[in-house]
Amino acid sequence: MRAARNAHWIQGELPDLILGGQDGLVNVLGLVLGLVAATDSGRIVIVGALAALLAESISMGAVAYTSRVAERDYYEAQRDRQRREIDERPDEKRAELRTAVAKLIGDDIADHAVASITKDRDRWAEALMHVALDVSEPQRTGLTRASVVGAATAVGSFIPLLPFLVLPPAAAAVGAVFISGLALFGVGAYKARTLIGDWRRSGLELTLIGLGAAFAGYLIGVVLRP
Repeated sequence: MRAARNAHWIQGELPDLILGGQDGLVNVLGLVLGLVAATDSGRIVIVGALAALLAESISMGAVAYTSRVAERDYYEAQRDRQRREIDERPDEKRAELRTAVAKLIGDDIADHAVASITKDRDRWAEALMHVALDVSEPQRTGLTRASVVGAATAVGSFIPLLPFLVLPPAAAAVGAVFISGLALFGVGAYKARTLIGDWRRSGLELTLIGLGAAFAGYLIGVVLRP
């Protein structure tokens, strides 16, 4: 049971948390650095960052929702197609399933497994989806995924904003880069330790990518400063 929960976390929530958190952090960091370079007003920086936090969180949540709905629609369309083909060409679909099952468990018990599976049309279609087409049913609803991605985006977006709530703009910009770099490194390191890879390399890679993208926002502010 614990292994199943861990697998669900790694395949489901973890990628969405990284996606939302990294996107929100990098976008808002780039924005605040650009605003600091273009203006001396801390109020403008804070208002701009809050607006970006809200808009980005809603946008990322909406994207996560629509993508999950599209995945489920695709899955259901493929499942309906498999059911129709089972009704129209049962011998062909039985042979297709046996070939796929034999590759997984061997010829010796493939016939017995296929005979058991094909007694139920829905189970037959599900098996074809899984072993022949490598298509799995989405485990979470669109609203669940949208909530995870949206919340992660909001949290990530708030990280580079924090220093601007207590420090003047110039000092806050340095603080924002520092804590954002730490957060990015931590996420990259955790991802590597949870999945695969060297945690130091993964952390450094994510940090350089994130800060490099945010630095582009700073350059825009420098170029367009009045």
